[in-house]
Amino acid sequence: MFGKPSTPSPTSIFKITEKAPNPGGVFGTRRMRFYKDYRIHGTNNPASIGKAVSNGCICMYNQDINYAYSLVPIGTEVTNLSSQTTDHCYVVQSRDTLFSISQNLGINYNAILRNNSVIDPNTIYVSQKILFPR
Repeated sequence: MFGKPSTPSPTSIFKITEKAPNPGGVFGTRRMRFYKDYRIHGTNNPASIGKAVSNGCICMYNQDINYAYSLVPIGTEVTNLSSQTTDHCYVVQSRDTLFSISQNLGINYNAILRNNSVIDPNTIYVSQKILFPR
């Protein structure tokens, strides 16, 4: 299960920032936060897997999230791309800005902000991966 059209799953490269065993309810047996209130988690409704019905979270069968949870430490990079994506990555270099990246790649600056769920466009770091459309 992934985000419905009105609440899509954010697409970008994130890091796991929190893990919670046995959160219960709709979150199933395990939950891992990857961005704001977005999580990868199990579900108490396995029939919903593969359907765009969540509020942006990535839902998995409980046995699958249990396995992933056991392998994924906090800080692990997570790349979340739409199944329709044709995105590519750019790795931020020293002295790059999002504006200079947009100019060098010929990509609309606002599209880069949207595509990467950027909160503060003045805060990027060397080796950060920026997604951009082909």
